[in-house]
Amino acid sequence: MRLSLLAAATLVLAACGQPSDPTATASTEAPEAPISGPAESPAATATASTPLPARFDCLRESGGILVVAHRGGPTRDYPENAIETLERTRKAGARAMEIDIAETKDGQLVLMHDDDLDRTTNGTGLVADHTLADIQALKLKTGSKQTDFHPPTLQAALEWAVTNNALLELDKKRSAAYAPIIAAVRAAKAENNVLLITYTDDQAIEAQKAAPDLIINATMNSADQLDTLIAAGLKPEHLIAWTGNVEPRPELWKTLAARGVESIFGTNGSRAEGLDYKYWDDGDGSEFNTLAAAGLPILVTGYSDKTSRQLSQEIRAAAGCGF
Repeated sequence: MRLSLLAAATLVLAACGQPSDPTATASTEAPEAPISGPAESPAATATASTPLPARFDCLRESGGILVVAHRGGPTRDYPENAIETLERTRKAGARAMEIDIAETKDGQLVLMHDDDLDRTTNGTGLVADHTLADIQALKLKTGSKQTDFHPPTLQAALEWAVTNNALLELDKKRSAAYAPIIAAVRAAKAENNVLLITYTDDQAIEAQKAAPDLIINATMNSADQLDTLIAAGLKPEHLIAWTGNVEPRPELWKTLAARGVESIFGTNGSRAEGLDYKYWDDGDGSEFNTLAAAGLPILVTGYSDKTSRQLSQEIRAAAGCGF
């Protein structure tokens, strides 16, 4: 019988609209001591220096889970896609963060989700119409206030990840291209600290051809789609399967795991659709433990602080895999 979680996840959530402050329901608790400790599984024997594919194999086999903070884990005081936010999130327990990459007018890569500067900075206009110097002079905003933090370069974020043994999911925006992103990864020697997000089979194939040693996060709705990517030259050990953020799919996770591919699922999303809200509105986050028990090794969430605490045992197992 399929887990009762699946039935619950298919219910349509009430459309309450987005809060005026999009960080009002993010990871707003003060950081507690980082979750640490030895893994409890004998399979968990990898270290931070172990090649990333082997670390993910260890994660899948140990029953650990890697929590990924969406947009770095913003709060009311810490804006999305800032180095300071990545550090705050790391101290609160998460070891992986999703970040967004855009390209400036002078061909530099910065962390920025939107095409324009208006929502997340005190600037205006398109990112692509401004130089790096212009953008780094701006101050980042949360949903409720302006901060003293400035938009960082991708290079700075990668160097931070290497120094702190963090994993960054790199989400290329429309203004950016894979080639310069991969070049930045090489320059920072961050090959063991990144996943490349792709949205289509063609993008996954393009990214793999440009960087066959990096791990590609590819959308995967079925085992047949995995066959298509393998036929195009992608190797299972260099693939992570994005399985959406609408309904958990344990059977697909198990099918892919049997073929050596780890799955990633997101509970992030809008108030009307995001499972983060549904799972935490009653103050009981046990649904996250159900996801882990169903075989999910990687979770993207907008509530990285308390979700990390909820999954503390699984995160300790992940620590034994070098995360």
